[in-house]
Amino acid sequence: MPYFIVLEGLDGVGKSTLARRLASECGYQLTTTPGTHLLPIRSDIINGLGNSQTARALFYAATVQAEGEKARGFNKQGKTVVMDRYRASTIAYAHERGVTLDLSAMLSQAVKPHLSILLTLDEAERQHRLKQRGTTAEDIETLNPEFREGVVSRLKAMCDIELDLTGANEEEAVLLVRQCINRHLILG
Repeated sequence: MPYFIVLEGLDGVGKSTLARRLASECGYQLTTTPGTHLLPIRSDIINGLGNSQTARALFYAATVQAEGEKARGFNKQGKTVVMDRYRASTIAYAHERGVTLDLSAMLSQAVKPHLSILLTLDEAERQHRLKQRGTTAEDIETLNPEFREGVVSRLKAMCDIELDLTGANEEEAVLLVRQCINRHLILG
């Protein structure tokens, strides 16, 4: 059976790396929000929306809807999908940025993943990774403990399972995620 698997979490925990590795090693279809076509112009769109967090949240909500429909299409073709961020991140980040729209209701018709995994990491390790890769403007807000804790709290409430990758190297992290998927989907 083809599955729709989502990796959620803060910037720097390894979502993108692990999603790429799973796609490559397991033959999964890799997707992301805002989507591969919009990713190169995301900054232009976000900047074009100005300081309106509501407008930015609506943009990301639209990409969740579109990418979810693509994931469903891949599933119908018999392909398992692994997605780097989806509905939970869109809602959690928007709420912590002060957006008051009911994004949960707006995205209630979005395709539901078979499994959403919240990837977590010791904060010192996460910040070290951010510095190594080059901290972006988007990363900076997660350095604020109140903002970070709010996002993580919402993600925990919306994801199916939390997987702590603290201390795991890339190979070990891939193995841990694969074991999590097998335990909760393949064997479950």
